Amino acid sequence: MAVAVEKPVPTKNPRVVVYLSETLKTKLERLAAKRNRSVSNLLETLAKEEVERAESTGEIEA
Repeated sequence: MAVAVEKPVPTKNPRVVVYLSETLKTKLERLAAKRNRSVSNLLETLAKEEVERAESTGEIEA
């Protein structure tokens, strides 16, 4: 089994660790590549869209 070695990324944003199935991870990687994004950027974009939706529907406070 190969182990990915993470390189430090210069950012002030906090890190979030997510555990995914191998299938979902592979599909996210394919989708990110198709959209010319990193997986991290794709997930951040999806999270922002979901939070904005929740705020606009009143599910959470803005």
